[in-house]
Amino acid sequence: MKTALFTSNLTGEYLLDALDELGCYPQVYTYPPGFQKTALSRDFTKYRGLFPVTFISANKYGEAEAALDNDTAAVCVDWTKDFFMESDVKAVFAHPSLLPLYRGYSAVTEQFLRGVAVSGASFYIASDRVDGGDVLFSEEIRIGFGEYPEDFLRKYAAICARFVKEFAEKGFGGFNAVPQDERESFYLPRKRRREGVIDFNRDAYSIYNHIRGFSRPYFGAYFMRNGRQITVWRAVTEKWQGEYGRPGELVDFTPYGAEIACGSGTVIIEEAECEGRFFRRGEVHELYYAVD
Repeated sequence: MKTALFTSNLTGEYLLDALDELGCYPQVYTYPPGFQKTALSRDFTKYRGLFPVTFISANKYGEAEAALDNDTAAVCVDWTKDFFMESDVKAVFAHPSLLPLYRGYSAVTEQFLRGVAVSGASFYIASDRVDGGDVLFSEEIRIGFGEYPEDFLRKYAAICARFVKEFAEKGFGGFNAVPQDERESFYLPRKRRREGVIDFNRDAYSIYNHIRGFSRPYFGAYFMRNGRQITVWRAVTEKWQGEYGRPGELVDFTPYGAEIACGSGTVIIEEAECEGRFFRRGEVHELYYAVD
């Protein structure tokens, strides 16, 4: 059985790089440059010298139907969940969690918000339930305390690449499909930009996870100061507990960034952005003067 890979965005870029390292070059279907109007989208034309790439200009199965036959299975990584709903194509979807946990949208962000230490990659057969089909394979991914979503996605893409290679060699017969336990399942809604607002009244650990969860490649956690938005891309917990000032107050300048008081403890903002200008480490305190 032939394998067709459907992928997009930054995850797809990491995935194709990992497949190239493995020497595996399946047929790739993706979106043309500029089709997706999001910060996650990537231009896949640079991979045409390595992979056979077909660009699909709509979120409809009909765009790929002519190129797929009954002897082709689709593996989908960061791809529209309902793309094959009205087709007879045998499709396998990847999901960045240990299913049945964290079904639906924004699974990576949600796991960072909750401080999850053990996540995973799951590969399931498409069914009439979103992320609810039988699981062919899953593998744990450890999330280090200092890691961010981009670190997770690189690990996730590497596992996806190994799965794609093995699936291309063995097909469905090489895996044992296991039904998901619906008693453990729950679904996540799509994250909205307003949910990225940082509430400094929370404890330092929660704020740190909040900043991590919305950081690159996502839209970023932020707070407002004198009517201007400050997006925080990286931070660390400095003091875990205790009162060190009014929540959101600048406590100290350090060589590593600006120390900010939380409801309990403090965090150091290491990298932030305001109106297109980036501030890193020792420069971050300048940001507070810039918006006063």
